Amino acid sequence: MKAKNNPETMELDREERWYEDHAEDFTPAPVELRERLIESARSTLNKTERMNIRMSKIDMENLKALAEQEGIPYQTLVASILHKYTAGQLVDLKEARKVLQHS
Repeated sequence: MKAKNNPETMELDREERWYEDHAEDFTPAPVELRERLIESARSTLNKTERMNIRMSKIDMENLKALAEQEGIPYQTLVASILHKYTAGQLVDLKEARKVLQHS
């Protein structure tokens, strides 16, 4: 059985290949920003609240499918999305692509 997140056997989608091919074009984040991001990631591990939510069946199925693609539980994916949204870090891919294409 193959490991889901084994870099040797993973297949990249078109967008992932683009990022892989252009990795050298990116500028490393400043140390201060990296430290803030690492601390933010650590703080997301501290589960202190619980919530129940109702959503459409199709949304739930889509969340579970996306989580499976990432190799993580769907609850972890939802928590990550909510954290990024509340921290102002959720990125609109269409807007990000526009910015990257014009830079």
